[in-house]
Amino acid sequence: MSAYSFIATDYEIQEVHNSKEKIITVQEAIKLGLKAHEFMPWENMNPNDKISFFEKEDDLYELVITKGTEYERNVRWYTDKPFIYSVNFKYTELRAKQLLEYIKENLIKGYQLEIWSIWLDDRQNIKPTICNYEQVSIDNLKQMYDWNDEKHVTHGCIIIKR
Repeated sequence: MSAYSFIATDYEIQEVHNSKEKIITVQEAIKLGLKAHEFMPWENMNPNDKISFFEKEDDLYELVITKGTEYERNVRWYTDKPFIYSVNFKYTELRAKQLLEYIKENLIKGYQLEIWSIWLDDRQNIKPTICNYEQVSIDNLKQMYDWNDEKHVTHGCIIIKR
């Protein structure tokens, strides 16, 4: 099984891309002196092919929110909201603050937004935590996303109302 997190809404929201990702060509990677992966040496690639580049390994784990899911069957067991957004990041307090800010910026008055943390193919009856816009906090997100926190929950949902 794998952990999976998503946002469910009744309306479309903005995607968030990793701002630390740089797209460069193979030729640029060679000029920078980057080492190719052993299974795909630079010589086997077109010099104009594009690759993702990150300055530091930790940059791979920035907050990313993308529309859609490849786990429709799993997601639909939990929600009937029409818009699903995959949430990916490695927990840090800064990234949790970014997610909280994002949620507050994208929550429309009169609506609610659901944030889910589940294990794929492990259907659980999850009792959501229901908060209004002003109540949701970093502590709520820490409990869902910080695997090192003693209060961490493996299955969770926060429904935020505005």
